[in-house]
Amino acid sequence: MNKITRTVLFLLLFVFAITSCKRDNDDTTEIVNREIYNLMNDYYLWYDKLPANIDPSAYATPSALMDALRYKTFDQWSVVITKTEYYQYFEEGKMIGHGFLLGLDENDNVRVAFVYRSNQAFDKGVKRGWIVSRVNGNSVNPSNVFNLLGESEIGIRNRITFIDEDGVVQELTLTKEEIEITPVIHYEVLNQNDTMIGYMVFQDFIDAANEELDEAFTLFASEGIDEMIVDLRYNGGGSVDVAEYLAGWLIGKNFGNQPFVNFRHNDKYAGEMDTTINVPAKANGLDLSRIFFIGTSSTASASELIINGVKPFVGSVLAGSATHGKPVGMYAIPFINYDYVVLPVMFKYTNADDEGDFYEGLPVTLPAEDDLTKDFGDPEEGSLKTILDYIGTGIVPEKSTKSTAGRKNLIESDKPVNQFLKAY
Repeated sequence: MNKITRTVLFLLLFVFAITSCKRDNDDTTEIVNREIYNLMNDYYLWYDKLPANIDPSAYATPSALMDALRYKTFDQWSVVITKTEYYQYFEEGKMIGHGFLLGLDENDNVRVAFVYRSNQAFDKGVKRGWIVSRVNGNSVNPSNVFNLLGESEIGIRNRITFIDEDGVVQELTLTKEEIEITPVIHYEVLNQNDTMIGYMVFQDFIDAANEELDEAFTLFASEGIDEMIVDLRYNGGGSVDVAEYLAGWLIGKNFGNQPFVNFRHNDKYAGEMDTTINVPAKANGLDLSRIFFIGTSSTASASELIINGVKPFVGSVLAGSATHGKPVGMYAIPFINYDYVVLPVMFKYTNADDEGDFYEGLPVTLPAEDDLTKDFGDPEEGSLKTILDYIGTGIVPEKSTKSTAGRKNLIESDKPVNQFLKAY
């Protein structure tokens, strides 16, 4: 998401266009569908690739229309969501649920991938790596876990049987609640043979992140770290403003005010809307010659922008597996009279060296496993261990031959907002 001034002006103009064409007797879906169709024909990055002979009124929902309009060769992301979903996550930093993400280990056990810090599950000790074996007495598998946990509604109670890191059964009753999202899942300074290494797991590029980033990087600066690891393995992206802010901490001390990311729109708006955003200057930021990142196929958008964006200035070393491959971005277009926000792909982005178009994902430097059996910060966890070994020896590991190498470990629902918000 990008919140630059020209975008705000564009949103106002678009809202005016929607409200000015509203007629009292128009069907809501038909109005919304017509405006989405007009928007896509004008501002969509691939407007010239839209399917011919689309009748917007023939689609029962705006989401169904968007599915039909997407340029399938590249676009997996353009979406329509409700205002509640948009504002709750991106601006308020809240969600409804149990506050954890689930994934699969190499034996197809359903495991906790992370837990936000401000919820019942965290308070009761649930950790990354715990196996979820039963919900309300029913055995769990990847295909039934969403149904067993129920809808994202406040007050839904679940009796969940976990198996913890020691193999001990933990039966907990958890109630779904409104949760304050904690974007920095984990941070600490690791000491490896007197090398001080900052390690941070960052999950959400939302407005609530900046204060937590300040807290983490203030610690890293005070400890005088020699290396930095930014763990983005499940981060699906979000606000470019927050990506800028993170870039300031990572490289803003030495490269402040240098071009960081270029936004390029379709040929109708290339001159009017194209822009370059600079690295924010940060006098107390890090002073390092390289930054390590951890990525997976779930690492997307603003996460990839950061990994790609620091590369012209310092070493950008990616461990794990190739990223998702989303070198494009979306603007949020709210309807003033209807409960919808449209997020169409409207620009592509490149770094200061004009590198982009990585639809196959950013390539990995240090191949490693996403080891769901171990908690964040555990020096034996696959991806972290690979980086620590490389820092210690300088040897690049051979690509793993395990079946889990590069596979998508997360269990994700089909809710549109889940391309950003992955926990439930």
